[in-house]
Amino acid sequence: MPVEALRSIQDNFDHILRHVRPKRLIGEMARVDKAFYFRHFKGYNAAKIGRGRLKKIAQKEIFADGPGHELFANLLIIHWNNANSKMYEETVAHVQTINEDVEKVERIAPRQAHAIIDDMLQRHDRIGFLLCVRLNGVRFDEEVIQSRLVRGESAPESFDEEE
Repeated sequence: MPVEALRSIQDNFDHILRHVRPKRLIGEMARVDKAFYFRHFKGYNAAKIGRGRLKKIAQKEIFADGPGHELFANLLIIHWNNANSKMYEETVAHVQTINEDVEKVERIAPRQAHAIIDDMLQRHDRIGFLLCVRLNGVRFDEEVIQSRLVRGESAPESFDEEE
């Protein structure tokens, strides 16, 4: 899932990298996946590895064909969520109004989704909220995500009755 989440926002991947602390990420990878660490970071000074190198690694480990490296992808998402914790917490609070156990929410109806998006866009930029939605699997309908967060359209005046 983390690989697919990152693949869904590949055009905005630079926005993710802005929030990654390379030295911390390298240390985390060294502890949890030694093979990955040796493949990409052995022999380099961790303090001198920048986001450009991380982007090249992501091209191989996440965006290339194949299953992708879930742990690396998950750590990138965690770094982004930590840096954007206020937006993440506000999003969770909105989803909890639907069901206290957010993992049990299977779908957020368009009427509720538009209300959440309208509220969040008052305090956060559209691309940032798009990243939050994609990276954390917020269960808005794809049509709502595309119209509101990708294309930046306004909420429709009326809604279908099947919501």
